[in-house]
Amino acid sequence: MPHKLKTLETYFQELWVKGNLDALDTLFAPGARTLGIMGDTEFDAEELKELVAMVRPLLGPITVRTPKMMEQNEWLSALVEIKSHAIDNNNPVHVFNHVMARFDGECMIEIYSNLDALTFFEQLGLLPDNAMAVMLGGTRLR
Repeated sequence: MPHKLKTLETYFQELWVKGNLDALDTLFAPGARTLGIMGDTEFDAEELKELVAMVRPLLGPITVRTPKMMEQNEWLSALVEIKSHAIDNNNPVHVFNHVMARFDGECMIEIYSNLDALTFFEQLGLLPDNAMAVMLGGTRLR
């Protein structure tokens, strides 16, 4: 397995699946940033740890797999499939995340994440079912 993919899979397993926030210290290069989890807001390692600590309690056990990936020079692009269930309503959670990560040696220095957040929050029961279709019809969710 290429080291970049192994590092990304370790990131998801340690941080998101196991909740081992300290693992980020060995996976991120000094000064690393991530973007895309919350729109245009950049996160450093400490802020990302806070985000993980807020999101994980919303979910039951998490499984992650990487069905597709491409590597070019210092970059890795991967499709990440995430499955769990919502703690509040026991609804299944099944979303995809496209991740692009740039590496500095063995560590990630940049991560761009494009999680299907609309589906994620629908499945958690925090948005109405079919929110995208409703909004495409011109309805505002307030």
